[in-house]
Amino acid sequence: MVKHTLFAVTIGLVIFFLYLMQYTGAFKSVAVVQDQRGPYTLVFKDYTGPYHKIVSTIEEVEKWARENGLKCRLSFGEYLDNPATVEEGRLRAKGGCLIDPKDENEDKVFAGLKDKLPEGFKTEIYPETKAAVALFTGAPGIGPLKVYPKADEFIKEQNLSRKGSVLEIYEVLEKNSMQTVYIWPLN
Repeated sequence: MVKHTLFAVTIGLVIFFLYLMQYTGAFKSVAVVQDQRGPYTLVFKDYTGPYHKIVSTIEEVEKWARENGLKCRLSFGEYLDNPATVEEGRLRAKGGCLIDPKDENEDKVFAGLKDKLPEGFKTEIYPETKAAVALFTGAPGIGPLKVYPKADEFIKEQNLSRKGSVLEIYEVLEKNSMQTVYIWPLN
């Protein structure tokens, strides 16, 4: 009886684990290419701490943006430090919204808000840059495990060198679907 119970529990855990991997996009492919990206207008707050906890900072900027007439269709995280070399509590990032480069009205609305940013909010231009770019339609949380190694491999194979920090641009496509564009600036 105990054998059957253990077998059933094991099968249940395996099925749950496979479902979780499918749900997060662990089985989805990642392609990395070299491309030009930017310029982007960023509205953000600085963040310090574990990268997986930046969501509340991004949501705070999104909320302000929407309350003030911006769509905030594209949100982002720019991760300034390497978690392999910097203590988790000291990791620095920027989180917020991109002013939609495809929506001219968004630029006009933002022009009227530039001087009215709440305390702690900042804006800057992310310059046009040559970059290694990856597109992933899975959960952003598995990006460091799934996407970053592919990008590192691509950069090494192409004899390229990185400069600066990685920019992740998040776009919700549907209720349960999103896409992340990863941008690694290159020398």
